[in-house]
Amino acid sequence: MKTSSISFASRLVSFHFSRTTHPNEVNDFQFKKSSMKMKRTTLSVVILGISLVFSTLVMAQQRKTDLDSMIVAARSLVDSGYAAWNKAEMLHGYALLQRAAVLVPGDKYVRYFLSYAGYRLMTYGMAMKEDNIYREFADPADKMAGQLSNEYPNWSEPRVLLAAIYGIEIAHNWMNGPTLGPKSSALADKAIALDSTNPRAYLILGAGKLNTPSIFGGNVDKAVEYFRKSISIFESEPKKPASDLEPSWGYIDALTWLGLAYEKQDRYTAALAEYRKALAADPGYERAKNVLIPEVEKKIDSTSKK
Repeated sequence: MKTSSISFASRLVSFHFSRTTHPNEVNDFQFKKSSMKMKRTTLSVVILGISLVFSTLVMAQQRKTDLDSMIVAARSLVDSGYAAWNKAEMLHGYALLQRAAVLVPGDKYVRYFLSYAGYRLMTYGMAMKEDNIYREFADPADKMAGQLSNEYPNWSEPRVLLAAIYGIEIAHNWMNGPTLGPKSSALADKAIALDSTNPRAYLILGAGKLNTPSIFGGNVDKAVEYFRKSISIFESEPKKPASDLEPSWGYIDALTWLGLAYEKQDRYTAALAEYRKALAADPGYERAKNVLIPEVEKKIDSTSKK
């Protein structure tokens, strides 16, 4: 009995000794346990990282969508305000673009449409003899269009816009003609070299030919040719979605300028057709409704009575 007890105790000690004298086995178990824990942690970090990246992309896309919507809304306000000769509406559009410029500094479309809004406001100021409005927006519009032309040499639109701005600066002060006239034409020519389907470039060339005295190269027939080319491109362009940020202004301008050119040629019925077409394209176009159409109708009546 005693021997049996000793033998059992010996085996128990031996078993215990064998389990506690193999540190490699214990370490291996702990390593596996630690490795599994590390894998779970790594997997959690990876999942968290993917979630953060996805959330960031979603937020960035949402910000881009919000910015695009702000630009489109601002552009719409400027266009409708200009057509209706509504200064407050144009100023509202300009303010929206300023807000967008704070949110996304340096965005090319925000800057382009800020310059464009300034161009429309300076035109309003010049036409309505509100010199404070003209002076407030002329210089910033000019500078921003010039900067964009330099920064994006292969983008035709800033060149056309700068050429248009020069045209208003000439209209505001004819003494600018000898210096800014050739610059405006050169910018429009360069824009056509970059994009021969830009209708705004032909519009600007036509306005230059119409408003320049013949002794300095003005030519009404050539102006008509340019305006028709501009209108043809506008009317052949596929309709763009409302959210498209590429510039699309100028169609009613081209129709109006063509009408004015026809009037210089004493083609009053043809001019009336263009003004009515412009009004149909934009029923809010106050100048066509209240000025251009009534005045040319009087000329037609006067001519028919002779």
